[in-house]
Amino acid sequence: FRGSTPDYAAGDAIEVMVTDEGDGGHVARIGDSTLRIEGAPADAVNTRVVVDVESWDDATHTGRATYRKTVGKSAF
Repeated sequence: FRGSTPDYAAGDAIEVMVTDEGDGGHVARIGDSTLRIEGAPADAVNTRVVVDVESWDDATHTGRATYRKTVGKSAF
């Protein structure tokens, strides 16, 4: 079962889809949660990437992660 507000912990390595560019970095939206990605390449929007979760707030369902590598493109 996968919820719309997943829980992550610092140190988790996860694969996400970069959905857009926000203030100062790229963003992945996972259900109702938002993960800001630092260090992603300029052309990272609409790509699947592996990131290391740096911080996660369970109350606001937001977090910060560091880009590790690109693993694919969007199927759109």
